[in-house]
Amino acid sequence: MEIEIDRVIKLKKYMLQDAHSKKTSAAVAATVGTTIVVAAQDDAYIYVHELIGDLAGAGNLTIMAGVRTLAAFALDAGQGITEQDEPGMDGVPRFECRPGEAFSLVVTGGTFNGSIDYSFRY
Repeated sequence: MEIEIDRVIKLKKYMLQDAHSKKTSAAVAATVGTTIVVAAQDDAYIYVHELIGDLAGAGNLTIMAGVRTLAAFALDAGQGITEQDEPGMDGVPRFECRPGEAFSLVVTGGTFNGSIDYSFRY
């Protein structure tokens, strides 16, 4: 009986660890340079579930969490990207920013236009 109780407690701790806020959708328009898409939260992780868009001119798109590089793409003019949660992994983000890290895009050519779905884990 005691072993079973320990397992239930550990399971509940794990389940609470990945509880997050409702998803928010927003438009993204990132021009050449660094654009903060989701501001840093001192008390929460930023979970990015989906980023979709295209680059108006040929260039590079770098996805950042604070000063950490999460992904980088070399895109042709008009070429799009779709970065989203893995199928079957509901609630597991595609990108994660730690507390104090903003989610930002660095663009070297054209404007990146698209949308983002994100949530916070407190």
